[in-house]
Amino acid sequence: MAVGVAYLNWADTDMIRDGDRHQVLHGLRSRMPFPAHRIQSPQLVAARLARAVERRRTAVYVPAWLRLVQPVRAALPSVVLRYARRELPRMAAEQPLLPTGPLGAGGRADERRRNSAHPDDR
Repeated sequence: MAVGVAYLNWADTDMIRDGDRHQVLHGLRSRMPFPAHRIQSPQLVAARLARAVERRRTAVYVPAWLRLVQPVRAALPSVVLRYARRELPRMAAEQPLLPTGPLGAGGRADERRRNSAHPDDR
């Protein structure tokens, strides 16, 4: 038996669409270098995931260029952090950056669950 891992970039989901409605999130994503800022269609993501499962792949990359990033994956969080620390002040100078709150249907469902949960469960 094998375990599979999916490495996905931006997929067209309600969470990403909701995020793009907020200036700060859209600005950060759209300022990423090509092709990192591109959003993949759900049909493409689903087809690649299904094909990977059918072929019992241990890893699938959507888009395929993400495979090239794999050797430096451990360094990416610090690169993204430096990028955000540089870009966020520039963006804030243009327009105030407001909190987004939960994004997408999943975020809203989680918020409803948390708000309706017993205080001891929070």
